[in-house]
Amino acid sequence: MAGRQGQGSEPAVHSDANEPLGADRAGSPDRAGRLRFQVLGPVRAWRGDRPLPLGPPQQRAVLAMLLLHAGRPVSVPQLVDALWDERPPPRAVGTVRTYISRLRGLLEPERAPRQHAQLLLSSGGGYALRPPGEALDAARFEERLATARRLRRAGDTAGAYEQLRGVLALPEGVALAGLPGPYAQRQRDRLTELCVTAQEELFDCGLELGGQAGPPGDSIAGLRAFAAEHPLRERIQALLMLALHRAGRRAEALGVYAATRRTLDAELGTGPGAELRALYGELREEGGSYGRAGPGTGRPGTGPGAGRGTGPGPGRASGPTPNAPQIAPPLPVPAQLPPDIADFTGRTAAVADLASALRGAAGGRAPVVATLSGLGGVGKTALALHVAHSVRACFPDGQLYVDLQGTGRAPADSGAVLTHFLRALGVAASAVPDGLEQKSALYRSLIADRRVLVLLDNARDSAQVRPLLPGAPGCAVLVTGRTRTLALPGAGRVDVEVLDEAEALALLGAIVGAERAAAEPEAARELVAVCGGLPLAVRIAAARLASRPGWTLADLVARLSERRRLDELRVGDLGVEATFRAGYEALGPGLAHAFRALALGSLPTFCRAAAAALLDTTDDAAEAAVEALVDAGLVEAHGEDRYRYHDLVGLFARRLGERHESPAERAAAQHRCFDHVRATVLTAARLIRPHGAPPDLLRRPGRPGRALADADAAREWLHTAHPRLYAAVERVLDATPACWAPPWTSSPHGRMRSGPPRATARSNR
Repeated sequence: MAGRQGQGSEPAVHSDANEPLGADRAGSPDRAGRLRFQVLGPVRAWRGDRPLPLGPPQQRAVLAMLLLHAGRPVSVPQLVDALWDERPPPRAVGTVRTYISRLRGLLEPERAPRQHAQLLLSSGGGYALRPPGEALDAARFEERLATARRLRRAGDTAGAYEQLRGVLALPEGVALAGLPGPYAQRQRDRLTELCVTAQEELFDCGLELGGQAGPPGDSIAGLRAFAAEHPLRERIQALLMLALHRAGRRAEALGVYAATRRTLDAELGTGPGAELRALYGELREEGGSYGRAGPGTGRPGTGPGAGRGTGPGPGRASGPTPNAPQIAPPLPVPAQLPPDIADFTGRTAAVADLASALRGAAGGRAPVVATLSGLGGVGKTALALHVAHSVRACFPDGQLYVDLQGTGRAPADSGAVLTHFLRALGVAASAVPDGLEQKSALYRSLIADRRVLVLLDNARDSAQVRPLLPGAPGCAVLVTGRTRTLALPGAGRVDVEVLDEAEALALLGAIVGAERAAAEPEAARELVAVCGGLPLAVRIAAARLASRPGWTLADLVARLSERRRLDELRVGDLGVEATFRAGYEALGPGLAHAFRALALGSLPTFCRAAAAALLDTTDDAAEAAVEALVDAGLVEAHGEDRYRYHDLVGLFARRLGERHESPAERAAAQHRCFDHVRATVLTAARLIRPHGAPPDLLRRPGRPGRALADADAAREWLHTAHPRLYAAVERVLDATPACWAPPWTSSPHGRMRSGPPRATARSNR
């Protein structure tokens, strides 16, 4: 929230980010142990002088919604809609109730079990939070703002001015910063608008009291900075014009009007309102009424045009030079793209399609946006960089780049990224707005009508990306990320897959040398196969060979056994396992367990029923977990109701399972999977030979198997499931000291093959 925007001063630096300064703020030290809450900035809470751990963003969003309802009940469906809108997860209601339970424990830690809550109450199928009076900073903000307006109406401008100064000392940044969900966004917009309006009223009061006799925040410099942040708000432009005129800078005042008129025309297709036009007419006449007026006379903001353009918006005008129309200096031309990949190979169709789409940005009606998603290490960044360099000439006004660190523990803050972009575009540090919305508006305004390419690498989610998107045609954006749920307006999507054998061999040859690779064709093919076609793995393997000229390709293949493969695919600080771990560590505990458990079956592919067996849950719950892993880029969808791990990801997941699950837990999961396979074989046997007697091994499975429609479906399933049957049995044999006969060797379907299918390094592909 832009509490102190436009005042020409740097924000205060706190020694402890969890402890705001000032006696009137939500987290002020209070030895009495009272609860205090902050929503005008990151959502925080304190008991006395001790900050409370409010948990993940969604839990803080629940707390914020309850606080902003000021004691009124909020139903569970309202909370679900506030967090997820039209796409709640399967257990949304249970998740909300979990958040409520945790918040009750935080707010009333001394409450005995089964004792009724005193603060966070159950009410009519929902919940109501009734904290002590004045515990919420937003409530104090709105109350003091109303007091200031009453004083102003009563003629006490000085009193109103002091109240407004106190009001604007409360915000600690963007309201509800970092909270997800549509409700948080609506409240963020509302509170930001209140704050900007309060700042306008503070400037207005300062001008009425004598303009530059007030504190530095009310000087012309502060007015000019605030007006530049909000170029569509005609009221603040009028205040700046009046202040300049009273300071004897009439030409600059007229220049502000000219700049505002151009901005309104460019952004809204309209001209200034009646009030601003009237003020301009007065100032054009020497000795006009505004020139003779004393303090408080002819105050802007009360005429017919006062309501126009009041929302934060983009613009390019700051202050004009004296005695001349506003002419913006040329913007710098940033060139931030990292170097192209010298040995980039393959992806011919994807490169051509993406380059064609980006080159078409000039003739479109909106910016061109393309998202590249896929498994970690699959080469999304390399592809995006290669395409970006190939079309650089089409974007002569610059190229912006940022690594959003979406798979790290601290993803890049969108506001910090916008600051980086604005500085690259020539905005002085002191002129960069505080609020996310204001930064985004200024950024979009600066690159409007320009040809700029933006590469947003390693994005976490759509919320992180949206503020960074240009708003006008002519620009283009490439976004890379592991998640497949990057929902951006009008974006084209590219699923980046592993390399096929020819492309992988070309990459290997480009790094180790074509002659060296060609000298051992079989070993080269086997090497790229054990790498699963993953460009990162191929690149690491090739780098190891390049650094060891005495090794043959066969030597390295021999080292890449299943047990050692992840350890061997590492060079320097680059490793396949580390890349996968970044995505794994972003999962919650439940999904992390599912990721590990689903790999225990070692099935080349699996359906939701098999997933349910491995996870010991229902089909629907298993499907939700698997789909979430697909969205996270850790599991691949492979047809209708069919999923698989990339070979190397499966190795990584099983390694994690060995570290986190006990031998008994792993054996139980593998037996459940075997029971599922056994039950499905029994179903198939009964459909194919309804009057036959199934072998003893197929009788009485511990859980239901896959439903099959008829005998043809049964035969098809047995045919396609053959390698999965062997995989399930082999895992059970590994986990059990008993001898189990493969069920299909005596099944009514007969022996489909004389033995298990020949294992290859890419059996999961």
